[in-house]
Amino acid sequence: MKEFEFKGSTVEAAIEKGLKKLGLTREEAEIEVLNGEGIFTKALVRVTPITKEETAEEVELKDEKEEEKEEVAEAVIETAESGAEENTENNENGEKRERRDRRNRDNSHNRRPRERVDYFPEEKEKGKEYIGVIASYFSDKVRIDAKSYKDEICFYIGGDDAKIFIGHRGETLDAIQYLASQYINSSRNEDNHVRVTVDADFYRERRKRILTSLAKKLAAQAYNEKREISLEPMNSYERRIIHSVLQNSYEATTRSEGEGKDRHVVIVPKCEVMTYGNVSSEFRKKGPGRTKTYGGKKIVF
Repeated sequence: MKEFEFKGSTVEAAIEKGLKKLGLTREEAEIEVLNGEGIFTKALVRVTPITKEETAEEVELKDEKEEEKEEVAEAVIETAESGAEENTENNENGEKRERRDRRNRDNSHNRRPRERVDYFPEEKEKGKEYIGVIASYFSDKVRIDAKSYKDEICFYIGGDDAKIFIGHRGETLDAIQYLASQYINSSRNEDNHVRVTVDADFYRERRKRILTSLAKKLAAQAYNEKREISLEPMNSYERRIIHSVLQNSYEATTRSEGEGKDRHVVIVPKCEVMTYGNVSSEFRKKGPGRTKTYGGKKIVF
């Protein structure tokens, strides 16, 4: 039998507190006063719930209630089953028609299964073989994979020694890509030119993330400072990334300047007034030179 002790400012308050917390009445608990209230002490009472034994009449009354509940439950189940049978009969034709329509739709999709188009299969195999020959001069621990799209063929160099084909800032990779592109398009005319991309050890994917982040950052900087920002020279692949990232930007647009190896991207802010620092009146009259950086160094990253 569990006992609980409660304190209160008075004996009556402690009793009420204990009964309320235990959810009991005075007839359902045995109360013992352990300490009366004082000037500096609180009243302390002990409340013990009384376990009441059920009489024969209470047991019989409980059984009757359980039987009534069971009868009501059986009546509800019978009513629900009869209603379900009626609904089933009424909706049988509708369900059959719905299943037939669904089956017809599924069959219509299955009649023409979607086939994956293999673009440029011959060029893809030629490129894999050609890049594999180049790679064999440096290492035999690499593999060449390829994926073709509607207007592009992507080659991937993987394996333990894939990093050696990247070079300084991807220069070796760019050279392999140029050779593979020339080899594949040598037998094709200019109208059917295929774009070729060569990657190794996911270098271009990492570079793409870096350039995307850099383009957004410099676009915000150019917009806030109201001035153009010139990037370092890049190859066509990387310049295309910068252009595509800022194509729909509200802060800046881009253009390419320079020739050959010096060709680079200039980020131009979309604002009416731009500052060029402390320049002469002649410079302000004629405007900025398109290939100049106005005395500042190009951003290198």
